[in-house]
Amino acid sequence: MPTRPDVLLITLDQFRGDSLSALGHPCARTPHLDALAADGVLFRNHFATCAPCSPARASLLTGLYQMNHRVCRNGSPLDARHATVATAARAAGYDPLLFGYTDQSVDPRGLSPDDPRLRTYEGIAPGFAVHTDMAEPSPVWRDWLAGRGVDLGTGVHDVFRPRGSGRRPPARTASRRRSTPTPPRRRS
Repeated sequence: MPTRPDVLLITLDQFRGDSLSALGHPCARTPHLDALAADGVLFRNHFATCAPCSPARASLLTGLYQMNHRVCRNGSPLDARHATVATAARAAGYDPLLFGYTDQSVDPRGLSPDDPRLRTYEGIAPGFAVHTDMAEPSPVWRDWLAGRGVDLGTGVHDVFRPRGSGRRPPARTASRRRSTPTPPRRRS
């Protein structure tokens, strides 16, 4: 029986496509992503079809434009009629594992009003088996931060607040999770 290739699809939110040292970024240091890019396929000219993240993921996972999948904002349900890359892979005999999250709300049609999946927009796109759930508040990420001495605060979202403040972060204020200074911007 012929061997099928393993496939690893990595997507990142709020990450500029040129912020890889493999692409010559002057400040970004991304050795692990660079190693993957050297040994795989790097899409150098890839653009999201829409924003914010959940609609963009819906387009990536379904292959459809936003006007067709109709996920128009974070929290909009993904119509169950649309196949995803994971459902297609599963139909081909693969076992798509998810490390992270997809923020795809479940299609509410046909569900009981008390179905727990209707209480969050951080659902998992159809077809994936969840290996490591990183939806907020991610205990995996929080444990990783705590293991490195980051003060997480007492509330679930305190890690995003500025150090020494209980208020919302003003622009340009370092969050608790920043442990090293940001490299200076290069001026042209």
